[in-house]
Amino acid sequence: MTFKEQKSAIDHKTEVPTIECLESLVTKMEEQTSSKFERLFLPALAVFSAIIIGFFVVIYSITQDMTRLANSMDPNMGGNMSSMVVSIDKLSKNVTQMTSSVAHMQKNFNEVNNNMVIVAGKLDNLDNISADLTHVSAKMDALEPMLINMEEMNKNMTTMQDSMQWMQRDLTILRSSFAKPLSVFNKMPMP
Repeated sequence: MTFKEQKSAIDHKTEVPTIECLESLVTKMEEQTSSKFERLFLPALAVFSAIIIGFFVVIYSITQDMTRLANSMDPNMGGNMSSMVVSIDKLSKNVTQMTSSVAHMQKNFNEVNNNMVIVAGKLDNLDNISADLTHVSAKMDALEPMLINMEEMNKNMTTMQDSMQWMQRDLTILRSSFAKPLSVFNKMPMP
């Protein structure tokens, strides 16, 4: 085949399509598009609608449960909670006062310790009373359990001071945790 023959064969194959041919092509494309629309979009729309209805049912159910809960609550709950907050506030102030009292006791123990240092400095004449101190020392051995108990009491006082501080912090947290959530019940209209 020569070049001219090939060119004429190509010209015959690439004829310009007619309007009827184009219209039939558009019709086929619309049918394919609408069938894809029906196969994909409509089921997706149905599933989405079912999810929305399900969410509505859940929210409605929660609302009804909250209404029943609010109706079953004590109508004096707000007043009771307010008096409880006042009592906890008073308790917190008392704990603060106890903490300061324990700190004052510790300060007094430090003053006693300083006074003992002064007394020890004034005991210049130790030769004359060394025999008496030996005798007193022998009797102090009998008091050793009392000294151990005093030391334990000192440790317990320190532990009690720490516990009081923790209790004060916990009561403050408890008071704030009750005040915020229960303020919602104070705002609710009671029947």
